[in-house]
Amino acid sequence: MLRYLTALPYALPVAAVGVIVAAVIAKPVGRRLREHPVIVFFWMASVSVVIAATVTPSGHAPGLNDGLTTTRVWAWSFPAPGALFSVNWQSMNLLLFAPLGVASGLFLRFRHIVRAASIAALLSLAVELVQYMVIPLGRAQFNSATVVIGWVGIVVGMLVGRLVAIQIRKTKQKGDQGQLQS
Repeated sequence: MLRYLTALPYALPVAAVGVIVAAVIAKPVGRRLREHPVIVFFWMASVSVVIAATVTPSGHAPGLNDGLTTTRVWAWSFPAPGALFSVNWQSMNLLLFAPLGVASGLFLRFRHIVRAASIAALLSLAVELVQYMVIPLGRAQFNSATVVIGWVGIVVGMLVGRLVAIQIRKTKQKGDQGQLQS
């Protein structure tokens, strides 16, 4: 949790820029994909928030001494199931990637859902690799549990997104049928 809070001075401006860029290009991208611009905006804004929270320097990074900035950690582990029910880095990563999964699940076309989810899954892996390779970020580590937790967040989010999309379509169909009958 502290890791996310120390990144806020850097992450908030990056997230704001990403959301603004998403707002500007969502309509033309949505038109080109034949998807609703709000869904495209939600997906792109979610990507920018993930990038902002994970690939910006930690608040403590500028004060790290040389010995700490050259230390790298490569950990292979699975997430601890019990840790998902408390506030820690695993639950925070799950919550960070869940909106990206929800946005991926809201797309109308199956191929867009698959592409969005694939990009989201690759983003989870890419974030860990960037954190490992770019030492000045102050997070010189690769932890496979973090990648898996990101994927779990994406899958859980996609399930929620698909349920919401199905419910919206059912409601819209009932509204359309009601208008036809009157």
